[in-house]
Amino acid sequence: MAGRMAIPKKISAMSGAASQLRAIVADMENGAFLGGEGELQQTLGVSRTTLRQVARLLEREGLLTVKRGNNGGYYACRPSFASIEAGLTAYLEILDVGIGELLAMASITWSESIRQAAGLRNDDARAFSRKLGKTVRSVDPNIPYRELIKIEQGIRSALFELIDSPYLELIFQVNIQFAARQFEGPGQIPAEPEDHAIFVAAWRGAKLLELEAIALGDKDLGNLAAERTRRVWGSMMMPAAPSKLQS
Repeated sequence: MAGRMAIPKKISAMSGAASQLRAIVADMENGAFLGGEGELQQTLGVSRTTLRQVARLLEREGLLTVKRGNNGGYYACRPSFASIEAGLTAYLEILDVGIGELLAMASITWSESIRQAAGLRNDDARAFSRKLGKTVRSVDPNIPYRELIKIEQGIRSALFELIDSPYLELIFQVNIQFAARQFEGPGQIPAEPEDHAIFVAAWRGAKLLELEAIALGDKDLGNLAAERTRRVWGSMMMPAAPSKLQS
């Protein structure tokens, strides 16, 4: 019985030390020196073995860098968006996630982002709406698709910066970027001039409605605008999706 009780105690000590070290890292700048092995042992109140186990765990999480040698030690680290996206998209690949699921999750995240922006009701939100409104209205109806995507990405980045929500941005970007992978290659995106002009017009209308909701501080209108945007992109992407990814 005593032997069985020792296992959860050891796991608890490691889990507690890991949580404490994550909190320390969160308060430090990227690359900041946290201390040597002896210092961290005292700070966390754990054995050398437990500290090294915790260090390996946080290294895998991208939160810690351990440098060996005489001038070595433990350093705070911040995982990059690219590394997080790569890991998550690789896992999505393993799960064989359908394009419908990806677009649905991106839509939910985007709707919440528009709602948050509309809920700000401040000068920054109104200035954002005015500035981006000029950009959207100036888009040529015959703009190449790839150029339109660049404008859309710029609007998305500006919106996430406005609402200051790295979490929503991460979830949205992972889903939309992975979905976009399914359309690589010739013939995946409609290229008929008439269809493209219709799409651009629909896109412009949806964007202007989103920006109006943000300028007015109207969350309900924001919901309607985000839903309209979802339909615009969905109508273009879903018919072009490979049949095995339909859901």
